Amino acid sequence: MMQMFKALEHDNVARVGWGVQVLLASPAGLDGTIARQLARLGNHVTVEAQMYDALAQLVDDPRAAQMLVIDCDAYGGLDAGRRGFAILGGPSLRVPVILISASCVEQTFSQGSFAPTILRAPVTAVALRVAFDAAFGARRVIGRS
Repeated sequence: MMQMFKALEHDNVARVGWGVQVLLASPAGLDGTIARQLARLGNHVTVEAQMYDALAQLVDDPRAAQMLVIDCDAYGGLDAGRRGFAILGGPSLRVPVILISASCVEQTFSQGSFAPTILRAPVTAVALRVAFDAAFGARRVIGRS
């Protein structure tokens, strides 16, 4: 398991962004585009190379992350990501999930955790921002007034 934290250069600068603990399932690791984009949004990113390791982490401890992001193409495509989402089916295990795949025809943005948000790969910063707004819209953004 790897963790990435967005470093602040000055002690008196407040964190701007979501500040969400994101669990990313991606073999690309911390150097991958998705991990970097999530960190740029001000999130704490933990990366698991295997999707089922990430899922097991959430099943074992539903508070391990506030969001799960799956790089579906690395595990067999969008259907594999949907199967992973189904594993988290218990009501106590619900966290917002983003599935990212090049086979995505139409991006869908889910509000809450009852359906996954599906984004087209390569994912854009704008799509990720909209996905976070949909998932955490009622939550006040850290560092903004």
